Amino acid sequence: MKKLYVFIFSLLFAIPAFADIDPGPLLNKVTLQLQTQQWVTTTTALVYAGVNAAVNDQSMGSVQADVINKLKQLSNKGEWHIVSFNRQQDQSGLERVQISAQARLPQSELSGLRDKAKKISKPGETYTIDNVLFIPSDEEIQQANISLRNNLYQQAKNEIDALNKMYPDQKYYLYSMDFALLPVAPMPMAANALMAGRSAAATPLSVGNKVQLQATVVIASMPDVLQKLTH
Repeated sequence: MKKLYVFIFSLLFAIPAFADIDPGPLLNKVTLQLQTQQWVTTTTALVYAGVNAAVNDQSMGSVQADVINKLKQLSNKGEWHIVSFNRQQDQSGLERVQISAQARLPQSELSGLRDKAKKISKPGETYTIDNVLFIPSDEEIQQANISLRNNLYQQAKNEIDALNKMYPDQKYYLYSMDFALLPVAPMPMAANALMAGRSAAATPLSVGNKVQLQATVVIASMPDVLQKLTH
């Protein structure tokens, strides 16, 4: 009976020692660099409009609302957002306002935008089209990222399956996976004829950006001796 107590006592003190083991340095690891890519296409464009206006102080409260209403005359097929608003007083006492706004518009709305901007301009209040970028929306990029990650997960699984087939006693598993997304480069509008007042193309232009996703994958197997210590 005394020997049994001694055995149980020693076992209780041994368990924390096993629990403190850091298995990291003892694991058999394989590190891989995996990569996948795909094209993200879009038929909409990010349009930047500029506004320069001179207003009196009493009109400042309604400037933003008035500008948004005017921009809807350029196109009401997208939601306009003011992204910058700067004001300063000139020598005549008027407030000089510079505004930058953006909206994502379908290609059918891009024809003649600069002419429309001139038409809604008036003395003391001018509208310009500053930039048009064919770049995927956040939603389009998010869907592409999901697809890319799934592709990399499958690649990692194939590598694990191949290792376990070649070394069946090792029991390899996914230890870690770190992703690195290469940024999408904005593409300026290729067909400026659409903005110059010519007729829009009969067939919608589908502009794409190549998106690349990289992953550093660590595959590991735990040696039998370590498995026995941790179980």
